Amino acid sequence: MDEIKDLIKIVTDNTKRNLPLLDLRNQHQNGNKEMNLFLGIKSGEFNDDFEASQGIYGSEGVDFKFRMLKSRLNRKLLNHLFFMDFSSQNHIKSTNLYQEALEYLHFSRMLLSIDETKFGTKLLYKTIDLAKGCEYTSIVIACLRELREVYAKTYRPKLFQNIKSQLNEFEELEQSEEKADSIFQEHRLYINSTVNNRKKNFEPYMSAVEELKSLYNKTKSYNIFERYFQMEIWYYELKGEYETVLNLIDKVEKDIEKGKINQNRFDSLFVNVSKGNALIKLKRFEDGSIFLEKMLSEIDNTSNTWYAFAEKYVMLNIQNKQFDKASEIFFRVANNKSFALLDEKELLKWNIFRGYLFHLTGNKKIIKKFDYKSFIKETPIFEKGNVGYNVAIIILQILNKVEGGLSAIFNKLDNMDDYVNRYLNNSFSKRTKTFCKLLHKIAIHNRDYETIVHKSKYLQEKLLASEIAGESYVDFEVVPYEFLWENVLEEVNGLKLKAVV
Repeated sequence: MDEIKDLIKIVTDNTKRNLPLLDLRNQHQNGNKEMNLFLGIKSGEFNDDFEASQGIYGSEGVDFKFRMLKSRLNRKLLNHLFFMDFSSQNHIKSTNLYQEALEYLHFSRMLLSIDETKFGTKLLYKTIDLAKGCEYTSIVIACLRELREVYAKTYRPKLFQNIKSQLNEFEELEQSEEKADSIFQEHRLYINSTVNNRKKNFEPYMSAVEELKSLYNKTKSYNIFERYFQMEIWYYELKGEYETVLNLIDKVEKDIEKGKINQNRFDSLFVNVSKGNALIKLKRFEDGSIFLEKMLSEIDNTSNTWYAFAEKYVMLNIQNKQFDKASEIFFRVANNKSFALLDEKELLKWNIFRGYLFHLTGNKKIIKKFDYKSFIKETPIFEKGNVGYNVAIIILQILNKVEGGLSAIFNKLDNMDDYVNRYLNNSFSKRTKTFCKLLHKIAIHNRDYETIVHKSKYLQEKLLASEIAGESYVDFEVVPYEFLWENVLEEVNGLKLKAVV
C-alpha cells in the first residue's frame, strides 16, 4: 500500500493534467478538430492537405493554423506508440516481453530524474531480472549504468564495485553479440539482393555460419544463437538441402525441450515456416499436410502468418495432385474476411493459384467474380519484385493456348522468351528453363503428338532428373512441371484423336 501511496503522490505532482492522446473509444465527429482530422483521414474523406484544410476550416489554402493542427495530431498519434499491443498471436511472445522490459527501464529513469532514488532503484533491479531472463543484453547494460551512477552519487562503494564487475561482463558479451549481428546483417543483405548475387558463391555463407557457431559456443548467448541458427537454415535452403534443414530443426526442437535454449525468446514461427517449406520441397505430403493443418488451426486467421501457411498448404496439395483439396484450402483463403486487405503482391500470388487451380479442375467457382480472361490474355508488366510470379502467369497463358491457333501459341512463346531474355537472364533454375524449352516444342512441331513426344524425350528426362530448386532462385513453380507437361501431351493427343474422328 505504501508503494501505491507514493505513486499517487508522484503522479499527482509530476504528470500532465491533459494527457496528449486521442480518445479512441469515442471516435465520432464531436467538434474536436484533431479527432475530426483523424476520422477524415481514416475514412478516406481527406486524401491530402488541401482537402483536409477545406473540410476542417473551410479554407482553400493550407495555412499555419492547419499545419499546427496536423502537427498536434501527429504527436498524439506518436504518443499512442507507447501503448502498442504486442500480446496478440500476430506477434511472437518475446516482443511483448521486450516491450515490458523497455517500459520498466523508462519508468525507472523517470523516477530517478525526479530524485525518487529508492523507488527508481527498486524498479531497475526488477528490470534487470526481466531482461536477464530474456537475455536482453542492451537493457541489462542500460540498467547497470543507471545503478552505477546511483551508487557513485550516494557513495555505496561495495555495491558500486559489484555493479561495475557485472557491467564489464555484460559489455564484453555485448561486443560478441554486436560482432555476430554485424556478420549476420552483412550476409543477410546479399541473401535479400539479386539472384545472381545469391548464386555467385556459397562459401562466404558457410564461413559466416562457422564464425557465428564459434561465437555461440564461446558465449552461449541466445542473441548469437538466433543469428547462427537463421543463417545456417538460410544457407542450406539456398543450396536446396532440405533434409539437412529438417535435421537442424529437429535438433533445435529437442534442445528447446531440454531447456538448452531460452524458451522466452525462441521464435517458433521461423522454425515452423522453414519446416513447412522443407516438407513441401521434399514431397513429404502426409507429414506436411498434418503439420500445416495444425498450423492453420492454431494461428489467427487474419494474420499474415496464417496466409503464409495457407499458401504452403495449397502448394503441398497441388504438388501431391490433390487439386480438390487445394481448391478447398483456396476457398478458405478467398472467403477469409481479411483477404481483400492483403497487399497487391499477395493478392497477385493468390490469383496465380486461382488461375492454375481453375486450369487443373475446371471448377468455375474458383474464378467467380474474377476476370480470368484478362488474366490469361494480358502479358504482365515487368516488376523486379514479381519476376517469378510473372513467368508463372506467362506459362499459364501458354497452357491455355494449347488448343488455340498456332499463331497465338507462338505469340505467347515470344512473349516468354522476350521477358526472360530481357529481364531475367540467369535468375531461374534449370527446371524452369527446361520447361520453357519443352513448351516451344508444341508450336515448333505443329502440335504433332508423335513428333513432340520423340523430340522432347531428352528435355523430359532432363526435367525428371533435375534437383529441387533451392531458394537461390526466384522460381514460382506452382504446379510440378512434369505434371503440366503430361497434361500438355494429353491435350495435344486429344486434338489428334478429335481430328481422326
